[in-house]
Amino acid sequence: MDLPRLPIEKFDENGLLQAFYVNRFSEHLHKYHSDINHPHKHDFYLTVFFEKGIGRHDIDFNSYSIHPNSVFFLQPEQIHHWEFEEEAEGWIFFHSEDFYKLYVTHFELYRWPFFQSRDSNPKLEITEETALVLKQRFTEIISEYKENTRHSFLKIAGLSQLIYADLARIYGEQTPSDNSKNSLYQDYFHHFVKLLDEHYIEQKNASFYASELAMTTKHLHRICLSCTGKSTSQLIAERLILEIKRKLVSDSKSIQEIADELGFDNYPYFHLFFKKHAGETPKQFRERN
Repeated sequence: MDLPRLPIEKFDENGLLQAFYVNRFSEHLHKYHSDINHPHKHDFYLTVFFEKGIGRHDIDFNSYSIHPNSVFFLQPEQIHHWEFEEEAEGWIFFHSEDFYKLYVTHFELYRWPFFQSRDSNPKLEITEETALVLKQRFTEIISEYKENTRHSFLKIAGLSQLIYADLARIYGEQTPSDNSKNSLYQDYFHHFVKLLDEHYIEQKNASFYASELAMTTKHLHRICLSCTGKSTSQLIAERLILEIKRKLVSDSKSIQEIADELGFDNYPYFHLFFKKHAGETPKQFRERN
């Protein structure tokens, strides 16, 4: 049986299907998420700011500590779950890509560094000063969300942009990158990631993606290194490994069937490929998770 995939419509409190949601974290858990310890995924972009609480946040098989003044970013289809040692409180908001495109026309969502790719660090630590600013902006967003007037979602989009801008500045300080080619390279890299998500099952060679982007494999390699510090081939392999892991923990099919489904005609090669990149066999990973 597949893992639960929560659509944003599940959280439509006002019945207008505006594809945006905001709440205090404790209220959100009480109303919608009583079973947070079980892995699940979403079809939207999510941001959580913790004012208090101690615990662990597992995202796509990596663990991150939860503590006061920590912020998390999630992208669609990422598998995650929470485990708390102390009661948590904070703020949460999320939105669909369509909501963002409707209300923000001058800045692409993927340009925010925390939403650039699956390799983007999903956690950010902020100062108490920044936390106070976030609290004020979240309070305004919730007020507009409840008011639900004709212009509320325009203001909500503007406030969420301010939150993203504040956090992106800090994110850049904590995760420095070469900005000399950043804008153009980000555009190319975004198109590469979209192509990869569409074709990774049948196309596992860097030459295909370079050809689709009308560039040499060497130039695509340079772009991938600049944006992630990883080669094109490494990113293709990681995309496959991530999908294999997702299927191993969420799908009742046999390992052989999963290999066939992901375009591996040679099962021994599939076994070696996974062990090389994941450090254990598919069976070991499935049993451990």
